[in-house]
Amino acid sequence: MITSTWRPAERMADAADQSIFPVLPDHLLKVIAERATCTCFDGGEMIFAQGMRNAPFYVLESGRVVFFDRNQSDRETYFSSVTKGMFIGDLSMFTGEPTVAECRAIEPTRVLQLSIEQLRELVRDNSEAGDLVLRTFMARRDWLEGQGYGQIQILGPGSCPGTYTLREFLGRNQIPFNWQDPETNDDAKLLVDQFGVGPREFPVLVREGTVYRNPDIRAIARCMGLLPELSDDIYDLAVIGAGPGGLAAAVYGSSEGLNTVVIDGTAPGGQAGTSSKIENYLGFTTGISGRDLAREAVLQARKFGATLCSPVHVEDIDCRGAYKTITLDDNTKVRARAVILAMGARYRTLGLDDCSRFEGVGLYYAAGHLEAIHCRQQPVVVVGGGNSAGQAAIFLSQHASKVSIVIRRSSLSATMSNYLIQRITREPNIELITDAQLTALRGNDHLEQIELTSKNKTRSIDCAALFAMIGADPQTQWLDGCCALDGKGFIVTGREAVDHPARQEHWLQNGRAPERDSDYLETTRPGIFAVGDVRSGSVKRVATAVGEGSMAIALVHRYLEEQRVTTNT
Repeated sequence: MITSTWRPAERMADAADQSIFPVLPDHLLKVIAERATCTCFDGGEMIFAQGMRNAPFYVLESGRVVFFDRNQSDRETYFSSVTKGMFIGDLSMFTGEPTVAECRAIEPTRVLQLSIEQLRELVRDNSEAGDLVLRTFMARRDWLEGQGYGQIQILGPGSCPGTYTLREFLGRNQIPFNWQDPETNDDAKLLVDQFGVGPREFPVLVREGTVYRNPDIRAIARCMGLLPELSDDIYDLAVIGAGPGGLAAAVYGSSEGLNTVVIDGTAPGGQAGTSSKIENYLGFTTGISGRDLAREAVLQARKFGATLCSPVHVEDIDCRGAYKTITLDDNTKVRARAVILAMGARYRTLGLDDCSRFEGVGLYYAAGHLEAIHCRQQPVVVVGGGNSAGQAAIFLSQHASKVSIVIRRSSLSATMSNYLIQRITREPNIELITDAQLTALRGNDHLEQIELTSKNKTRSIDCAALFAMIGADPQTQWLDGCCALDGKGFIVTGREAVDHPARQEHWLQNGRAPERDSDYLETTRPGIFAVGDVRSGSVKRVATAVGEGSMAIALVHRYLEEQRVTTNT
């Protein structure tokens, strides 16, 4: 039965907005009908619950359905309505996360139903349907986030490092959330008191009435569908790292029929995913944020069937036998015929006392919207002279009262692109401090001040946030003994790999000489390739990583074909 208290919200989605409620043309309805099963719902019947995993895709043949956000205090208010010819679903059908709203029929309703796998096949096989569905899903998610619907609630003080860590994790994984600080927000304080949260139980995550106190990140990842169960079957390709290079490999590999799994220790996007804007990437005249680039790439990879898994770390690769066996830090074993290493690099720390104490509460290694919230109309400092530091300074100048760029050199010309230097020069609230070194951090619960030393003189600067962008180190320690590394820890590939003693030793152990030179991106271990920043001698650019990730797939195909020929003979 329909509940008489159901009523439309003040912030209703516009049913006439074709970007979020397109009516399917007859020829696409016919295509879907050929694949679908018909299902009927009575008025008032639930079609799917909020937080449901793997909810089907529905197209309405008749009737009307409405959507509720059960995270809202008013649980009887619906925020959108769908009628005949429209379809039901959002990005969760491709990301693996739970549904962000509850759907109910408001009158007797007949639908065409596709499973998640059938929907993905439709999107993969029919470009017109795929473009329409994915474009609509992204527009719906943007609308939901803009209106605050379907969001997880986070309660925690801004001075709590765990609050920042949780927000950063959800944000980088494109999970909608709403954060409230009980130290400054009366409503949040009332909720904290209502839940009986103690001072050591922050942050708190509230989802569909369930309260998670100081939750484990990995447990939340499983809850959100970011850590799927991995197959016991043998993957054609395992990609380790989901930065631009790894995501490019995933898109090209899965689109060309390779059963592909992508494993990442944090979130898709890598360092590029934290960039406020990438302006020199081909095809984006006004630039694209790292977040948007990562979202599009993840959807592309999942559209073609790639499995993405994060946050989980690789601890070892065993190359003995016909397959590579990858051991994860939760003891899961993943077997693959070929491996692409795309781990990128880890942010380099400042090496000062108290760094760990201020991380997440004044000291940051990325400059996005999440970090900008903490420094609105306050002075901030960016340490570093590369392009990432320049982009961060320009972005932060729109939020902070003043941005100081600190570098050890006498100018930016040797380390930063000219277009960024010119823009920095024109920004009235950006100051460049040269020939200086950061020597101390000061503050109580939050960073308040930094100390700079220049020409044997020391001075202090008020600082609400410090952004350290001083480069990165390769994440390759676990590869020791598997693939050869150069003196700085980057992975050796190509001609250097061919001539490396580790490569020669491999062939001796296998009892035969190499039949060809190593491919450009192949490591000293046949069948394992390296792309992007983690590769020795690579150009540290997003476009380079994407190009190498794409090109590596052709080399993987050649390697797999060679293995098939060898096995058959």
